[in-house]
Order: sequence, then structure tokens, then C-alpha cells
Amino acid sequence: MLNRSKLSAVVLLTAVFASGTVVGGAVSAAWGDRPNTEENRRERRRDRDYASHLQEELGLSTSQRDSVQQILKTYQQAMSELWSDVRPRMQEIRVEVRGHITDVLDEEQQARFAEHNARSDSARAARSDGRRGRGGSR
Repeated sequence: MLNRSKLSAVVLLTAVFASGTVVGGAVSAAWGDRPNTEENRRERRRDRDYASHLQEELGLSTSQRDSVQQILKTYQQAMSELWSDVRPRMQEIRVEVRGHITDVLDEEQQARFAEHNARSDSARAARSDGRRGRGGSR
């Protein structure tokens, strides 16, 4: 049986959820959905995949998963802008680190390390191609 404090908590949580739904709907209506471009479809698919992953890992309800998707959508532009600022510096550091590692390897290891880096760079480029155009070039 629910006592008064538990009932109040349930009512409060329901009210917060309902108001979040209303505000989210109003924001979507005011700004509209993004155009149905291939980039936006990939972005929504990625957000859905992550939200579904969290749903499986954390046991989220469908409404919680939908809320997570909306949160990801809300912050996507800011995250893209941040990464476009940080990415060049990360690349500089990656090159510097690889140079120092190469210095301690023998010739055979250097060749294998170069192959390893080529595979890693190729995989990184493939991932980046899926995200390209969302906040600048990568």
C-alpha cells in the first residue's frame, strides 16, 4: 500500500515526466525536425542505437529510452562543435606519440607498427565518414 509520501513522490515524478514531454513536444514543434537527409538519418540511427544499448544494459523503459534519444539529439550539435575544435589537437598528439613509440622499436617492429597505424587510421576514417558533416569537417 502506498503511504502519503510515496504517493506524493509518484505524483511528482509523473508530473515532471509529463511536463518534460510537453516541453519537448513544444520545442520540436517550434524548431521543427531536421531535414530528412542521409546525414540526419545516420545521426538518428546512431542515437537510437546508443539509446537501445542503454535500454538493454540498464533495463530502461521505452519512455526512458525515448527520453535518452531526445537528450542525445539536444546535445548533438554542441558535442560536434566541441570535437571539431579538439580533433586537430588530438591528431597532433597522436602523431607525436607514434613518433616516440617508433623511436624505441627495431626496424621490423617499426614496419609492423606502421601497418597497425594504417589499419587504425583506416578504421578511424571509416567511423568519421559516418559522422562527417555534423558540425564541421573531420
